[in-house]
Amino acid sequence: MEWLARLFDELVPPRCIGCDAAIARTRPAICAACSGRLPWWRMVDGCPRCGSALLRPTDSETGAAGGRSEGCPGCLANGSALHVCRTLVRYEAPIDRWVPAFKDAAGPFGPATPVRLAIETLADELARRVAGETTQRPDLVVSIPLHPCRRRQRGFNHADPIAKRIARELNRPFSPLLLERIRDTQRQVSLVGQERRANVRGAFRSTTPLAATTHVWLVDDVLTTGSTLEAAAEALLEAGAFEVRALTLAATLPPRRAPRRKGPYSPGS
Repeated sequence: MEWLARLFDELVPPRCIGCDAAIARTRPAICAACSGRLPWWRMVDGCPRCGSALLRPTDSETGAAGGRSEGCPGCLANGSALHVCRTLVRYEAPIDRWVPAFKDAAGPFGPATPVRLAIETLADELARRVAGETTQRPDLVVSIPLHPCRRRQRGFNHADPIAKRIARELNRPFSPLLLERIRDTQRQVSLVGQERRANVRGAFRSTTPLAATTHVWLVDDVLTTGSTLEAAAEALLEAGAFEVRALTLAATLPPRRAPRRKGPYSPGS
């Protein structure tokens, strides 16, 4: 199917998804003008672990180097299964139109080709930015899986093409079958806060044990509260992973997390 998509791309003159202006085939799917207007994520926008909104940093939230936040009160007090969470853009216009359109396409190489190309462009940019920020590279790139029932309904897992592009850009292996969703959970969009965390708790399982030195980069399309990523990261840590980092194309900047307990993170707690 991928070769059909590439053939279609060659036959149809490329146009910017934002303004419909003609662009060169060697350029990304988003022209420079539209790219400049995208709601790019700033490091000061959200918690580097869960992505939740940060207010004015306090002394307890500020790292020693350069005043960069080490996390929101919830992550600092409760711990997190995620070592860090990195996102590219805020989930605002036009991203809040592109992502649903991509998910609703008839498969990753379906008729919404301009949207697919835009998502690929953003995935490549996310990989480049993260690669420029850290020398750490993953042993595996993993996508958040859908339950088999939902995957059959949709026709594909929308996180797979994003994770695949990131893995390709970083020249690292993509492992789409490492994680499985063992419960068909309720849609998170209808839930809030603790309901979201309870909904996905224990919903994921690693299909194979991992070496204690394994670094995993976990990929999803949109970060909302971080509950899904946390639950998936817990499953990877329980399977033996040394560290899990999360990458998402977009984030909604969820409300600030509050501390719930004292002490370090422990899986299943």
